[in-house]
Amino acid sequence: MSEGVRAFRRRQGFLSPMETLAADRAILDAFDEALCVLESSGVLRTMNRAAERLTGYSERELRGRSFFSQLVARNGGDREPSRPTQARERLSLRIRRKDRTSIDVRCEIDPLGDDGGALIKLRPIDEGLSEADALDDIKEKLETIFGGMADGLVAIDEAGEILLFSKGAEKLFGYRAKEALGANVKLLMPSPYREAHDGYLAAYKKTGVKKIIGVGREVVGRRKNGTTFPMYLSIGEIRLKGKRYFVGVTHDLTRLKRAEEQLLTFSAAIEQSPIAVMIANKDGEIEYVNGRFATLTGYRPHELIGQNPRMLQSKQTESDQYRRLWESISAGVEWRGQIQDRRKDGEFYWASEIITPLRDAGGAITHYLAIQQDITEQKRDKEALLESEQRFRQIADMAGEWLWEQDKDGRYTYCSSAVEDVLGMRPEEVVGKTYLDLFAKEPASGAVVKSAGGRIASRRPFHHVVNHYRHKNGGDVYTESTGAPVFDEDCRLIKWRGVDHDMTARKKFEDALRVRNRAIESVPIGIAIWDARAPGVPNVYVNPALSRITGFAREELLGHSMHLLRGPETDPAAIEEIRNAIAHRKSCQVTVKFYRKDGVSFWDELLISPVANEAGRITHFVSVHADVSERRRIEESRHELEIARHIQLSLLPSAPLRTPHMEIAGICVPATHVGGDYFDYFENSGVIDIVIADVSGHSVGAALIMTEVRSTLRAETRRSTNATCGPAELLRDLNELLHEDLCASDLFITMFCCRFSPQTCMLQYANAGQNPPLLLRAGGLACTQLDADGLVLGVMRGVDFKEGNIQLAPGDRLLFHTDGITETQNRQRDFFGLERLSASFMQHRDLSPGDLIKATLADVRAFRGEAPASDDIAMVVAEVR
Repeated sequence: MSEGVRAFRRRQGFLSPMETLAADRAILDAFDEALCVLESSGVLRTMNRAAERLTGYSERELRGRSFFSQLVARNGGDREPSRPTQARERLSLRIRRKDRTSIDVRCEIDPLGDDGGALIKLRPIDEGLSEADALDDIKEKLETIFGGMADGLVAIDEAGEILLFSKGAEKLFGYRAKEALGANVKLLMPSPYREAHDGYLAAYKKTGVKKIIGVGREVVGRRKNGTTFPMYLSIGEIRLKGKRYFVGVTHDLTRLKRAEEQLLTFSAAIEQSPIAVMIANKDGEIEYVNGRFATLTGYRPHELIGQNPRMLQSKQTESDQYRRLWESISAGVEWRGQIQDRRKDGEFYWASEIITPLRDAGGAITHYLAIQQDITEQKRDKEALLESEQRFRQIADMAGEWLWEQDKDGRYTYCSSAVEDVLGMRPEEVVGKTYLDLFAKEPASGAVVKSAGGRIASRRPFHHVVNHYRHKNGGDVYTESTGAPVFDEDCRLIKWRGVDHDMTARKKFEDALRVRNRAIESVPIGIAIWDARAPGVPNVYVNPALSRITGFAREELLGHSMHLLRGPETDPAAIEEIRNAIAHRKSCQVTVKFYRKDGVSFWDELLISPVANEAGRITHFVSVHADVSERRRIEESRHELEIARHIQLSLLPSAPLRTPHMEIAGICVPATHVGGDYFDYFENSGVIDIVIADVSGHSVGAALIMTEVRSTLRAETRRSTNATCGPAELLRDLNELLHEDLCASDLFITMFCCRFSPQTCMLQYANAGQNPPLLLRAGGLACTQLDADGLVLGVMRGVDFKEGNIQLAPGDRLLFHTDGITETQNRQRDFFGLERLSASFMQHRDLSPGDLIKATLADVRAFRGEAPASDDIAMVVAEVR
């Protein structure tokens, strides 16, 4: 590339015209026309060879002197020139040459940029090149200079006709020179440039105002095949024999634009990646972190930039690991591993990290790329799993029951140590055998073996299956076996897991008592005989009446104690009294709530009497059972309501919440002993969550479901705050977590939840079929409702909830309420309604949240008068500070 070409490129957009002409005279010397460059003061900065020949002076002799004072002998114009002006001028001058001769010239003065300098063109008046010759001469020079350039060169006249089309232009636009020459330059432009071009040329000829001449800019070009491409266009103007010509240099920006788009895409992908990314230079100084890395470490990006990654070290990771890490990456080898780092707040976290050296084109390491993924929860889960497995094995060894695992073919893969007590075999003697290998060769009952073996084919859980095994010493062993299959994610059977209980001794007693059982088979009250010497005092006999009372078949009761009938409301004191009677081998009489097989409770008036053998030792107990449920039902119902009321009241916040940004108060007024309404508010990780809900039903079951809702809700809000998900996502997760329990209890929940961020004063909210709250702006004249679409919780899975958000301001108030307020009726059966509630809210707006609730409830009671309350009332008021 010649020095003249480099100067011309600088002139096209990288240097000002004054800097280009002063820095490099080569491009001036390419023209035969005499050219001089003046400072704003009128002194000469540079001149080309043609000007030296015309004046007889060398550039060195005139540089720094006033051009007009030194050379002008006579001015043929209206103005006596001394320095350049801001406008183009044409003058007729007489120049004094160095040899004292004079020559008349035409002088064109073109201002250069904003620095006040000018370009002087001198042409002897008697010089007589024709316009065509002059134009050909210029074209020849331009072709010589730009013919080998990749950039395109296009010259046009004032009408837009193409006069010069370089080889670079042919490659760029797809036209051959002979196709483009003589055509209008609009040929190379897409719309809307094509339509505007002629108008621009006409306006310039009329006004002389330049828009793009002398100023490079990005435009769009059009190829012969109709495709368009981005290009950089620089346009210059030439005057020849009184006519204007325009020269444009075009540079294809397609590759640059594509690279810019890829760079933006890559940058966005890294910045928005859920994986933490950090880049450090070869000295270990951090130069870049993405948003996820800042979130993971708790530092802001500017706190990390320029620091060494060792600032994150927790001191819990072995120093040898860091040494091996640096040895690997310094050697240009990628390192992978797990490290424990420390966040800004001092909390430790585990990360799975990959560090890769980055190299330049020469292969030298310039930077290190580190990618981290937070595995803290996975580590905790793994440790908890290991601890759980250890605990399971310890419990299995201490339980005394034969716990086991089998593969899908029934081959033992694990046995607890209790197998030695049951079969006389050590666990290692059993592992590898099938359960059929341990059966007695001639079982006492074909049905026993069939029940145990049939479970593999059924792939269903089995319960209380009696197996007949052969003890290592040759004796018979009977066990009661319970197990369940374990499947993988594709519902393929992996293994079986279960427990066997030794019932050999009990079975002997059953055989001995079988004759006596017939005598009491027809008794209308429930009778059971317990084995006082067996662990757990199991039933060895039950009569049909007890099966009718409990709903359990005789086979389900035998081998089990009366603990089988215990349920969530069985009185522990009564159970303890029974235990004491058994322990002290004495009689007792209690009335206790038990549960039938179908889950329905009943009151059992239970009489227990010990039975002694011939030696006077207590060997059995006889229990007599009478169902007295009807007698206790009224008393139990009243007690249940009191319990439910206590549960419900314990769920509600005990006091208003006051923070620097918000004050919240709430109240719940049950219609009877207990209601289904619920509200909660709490501050968590810098944000405030508010919830109001209504559970269908008025019972202990509804109160217990609400307890589960409260626990799950608080856990989910804590998790969702860390994961930065909103109320809609929270409702979706609650619906998934609670769906099974709600369906099982035949209940559903309506709920409105919202989250207030004090930093942004933004309220996010979502609704699951609850009454939308009222918003009263500070100074507002009306209330508005905040609502979002959403189905009630517990109806179906996979529900998506719409999330809304609104900007709040100090003085804004929110009123959350259940339908117990708006559906309150007076004696005339009129509803209190939303309109009255809004009016009451606005009337008492200046009160504190707690006092506003009291005033609103007073309005509701005054409206209801003597009419009874028909539904629960819950209300929460929040004021933004």
